[in-house]
Amino acid sequence: MTVLLDTSLLPVRQRAEAVRSAMTSSVAPAAISVAPPAQARISHWALGSGAELLHHVSTGHRLTRTSRHLQSDNPERLSLGLPVSGSVRMRHRDLTGGDRIGELQLIDLTSPYDFLVEGPSSVQAVIVDYARLGVPVDAVRTAVPRLAASPMYELVRRHVLELPVLLDRLHPDPALTMLGSSTVELVRALIASVLDEDEVWLRTVGTGTLFTRVTAYIRQHQRDADLSAARLAAEHSVSVRTLYAAFAQEGEQVAEWVIRGRLRGAHRELANSPSATVSSIARSWGFANARHFARRFRDEYGMTPQEWQRGHTSRAR
Repeated sequence: MTVLLDTSLLPVRQRAEAVRSAMTSSVAPAAISVAPPAQARISHWALGSGAELLHHVSTGHRLTRTSRHLQSDNPERLSLGLPVSGSVRMRHRDLTGGDRIGELQLIDLTSPYDFLVEGPSSVQAVIVDYARLGVPVDAVRTAVPRLAASPMYELVRRHVLELPVLLDRLHPDPALTMLGSSTVELVRALIASVLDEDEVWLRTVGTGTLFTRVTAYIRQHQRDADLSAARLAAEHSVSVRTLYAAFAQEGEQVAEWVIRGRLRGAHRELANSPSATVSSIARSWGFANARHFARRFRDEYGMTPQEWQRGHTSRAR
């Protein structure tokens, strides 16, 4: 657990602005008002790339996200929230709700919403990037008003409620990674459980979605030297065999996909970094062997990394 903010450590005059800043960076840009005395504690747990859990204890606040805020460059995300105590009111996707303590709240963070928390309160939320979830925005928006009808509702509600304690009790990998991946899978399954059977997304929810999610993860971790099939499979709670099958269905291989992405990154960096050595750039993109990097680079681009870098250096003069 990481404590993003604890206003008890700050002077009173700085607390409201600190809450606004912390909530903007941890959720999404929005108009944020903070009720006096602006006491808040925001805790954070990582659930793997593109997913996190936030726990917000406060004396009250309001988040209003309008069409103006949607123009930001922040990642497209959703929130599956659970108010634990206090009083919560929300308007989202033309739906309104009164006190919703103990009820799951699915919020598409690419849509406008108004979220009001009054009095001493405790709210926690699983926040996931759409790129990690592999679910279309339209599918999530369709699921929002149907959520309570899901046969999985109570299972997921209990999971979100108990998640902070579970995350704090587990030691680091592999169990922690698996719990994070399982949480994302539960959010995906909850959404799928309330959609019509003829939804196009549901017909591709298997390996096709796995391929989309894994390749998005690879792009985010392209520089990691240990980006192996075993790590990718563990991160997404599947076997290595299932991972290979998902890529084979798309006519791809896991290792080749990773290497091609690294080569593209190194190709760009060589052109923009005339003073950097080829070996240092190769290492920064996950290539432990410089000779292997040079050979693969030449196979891909028809010239050596040095020739490519020198050509761009001479054109820049």
